[in-house]
Amino acid sequence: MTTQRAVKRALDVLAPGGIVRMHVGSLDGQGPVLDVQALPQIIDAVRSRGHRISDLRTLPANP
Repeated sequence: MTTQRAVKRALDVLAPGGIVRMHVGSLDGQGPVLDVQALPQIIDAVRSRGHRISDLRTLPANP
């Protein structure tokens, strides 16, 4: 896995109302955290496509 591949995987499934689930740790606790490295690129691409990013904690529990 590479940072660019992580970005591509997230953007390939991007759709209105979608949720991109990411992780903050590496498998061995030592290596690079690809999701952290990919996040700025994902945020820029999401916004450039006209979507907005929301914190799930701010959404109503039962819409």
